[in-house]
Amino acid sequence: MTVWRITGGEGASGAGERTAPQYDIVEHDTALLHIAAASAAPWLRMSGEIDVSTAPGVVSALHAALSRVPGDVHVDLAALSFMDVAGLRAFTGVARDLHEQGRLLVLHTVSPHIDRLFRLIGWHTTPGLTIHCRPTGR
Repeated sequence: MTVWRITGGEGASGAGERTAPQYDIVEHDTALLHIAAASAAPWLRMSGEIDVSTAPGVVSALHAALSRVPGDVHVDLAALSFMDVAGLRAFTGVARDLHEQGRLLVLHTVSPHIDRLFRLIGWHTTPGLTIHCRPTGR
């Protein structure tokens, strides 16, 4: 799946320009979770599973991204097959850190089960967290 930056950013020729980020940094790579980052854009792509054993890697990768780029941090979750409460906690903790800096953590292509977890627990309203691409058909 190709992830597109919907809003124009620094160096973009106009709002709505669609440019695919180049995922050229491997932030985390284990049997359960792979996290790639775009060095020139505020994007990360996560594939695999986020649970209590991989959540610390998620936090580390997100903090690396927020220190590397100014502005909001975007995460593509299209290839994520599983996430438990430890994963939700990782995302909401970093979202709060970003909120204190006037920035957002934007989650893209969120699966129905992950969206449901966020809503059941009530963490979808966490300051600094935006679930951008919600599942359709609800």
